[in-house]
Amino acid sequence: MRTEQMELGTMQVNCYIVWDPDIKKAYVIDPGDCADKVYDRLNELGLSCGAILLTHGHFDHITGVNELKKLTGAEIYAGRKEAVLLADDDLNVSKRVRRPVTVTPDRLLDDGEVVETFGMSFKTIFTAGHTKGSVCFYFEKDDVIFCGDTLFKRGIGRTDLPTGSEEELYYSITHKLLTLPGNTRCYPGHGEATDIASESKYFRA
Repeated sequence: MRTEQMELGTMQVNCYIVWDPDIKKAYVIDPGDCADKVYDRLNELGLSCGAILLTHGHFDHITGVNELKKLTGAEIYAGRKEAVLLADDDLNVSKRVRRPVTVTPDRLLDDGEVVETFGMSFKTIFTAGHTKGSVCFYFEKDDVIFCGDTLFKRGIGRTDLPTGSEEELYYSITHKLLTLPGNTRCYPGHGEATDIASESKYFRA
């Protein structure tokens, strides 16, 4: 599996392109803005977009989603519990920043659901806290997890926006993420990558 990171929008969201080099069909994770740039980069890499994966529904992670779907025809995947936030520009905070946007997923994923397509396999892990329906995508075979705004390098996601919960966030991190193998590489929604072993040393509930 190969991974390329792009920083998009004023919030510098990490968008990830993930693909099997033998298949040439990619997942695009959290295209938060600048869909044209993502599309151009896919073409430069000789890839098509097989699916768009959303870790959660905040505006800075979804502003480019609908346009990228138009450009590629790819389906949108999100956690089942995030559908309400994705459909409400108040809850996803896009109205507040004067860029109202809503997204309708084509496929809603359940906790623990495994998706196997494009030569890759990932497990959906519900990690409520940053939002009620936040999820992480765990590519166990490759020791990689895309953790959105749940866990950062030496930090955690905020909980003061709609549907956020500090109690749920701490539970998700301690019971669902820090229990993964220490060598698991963590790709967050903002900032630098890290790994489970490093964050286990620094995290304090």
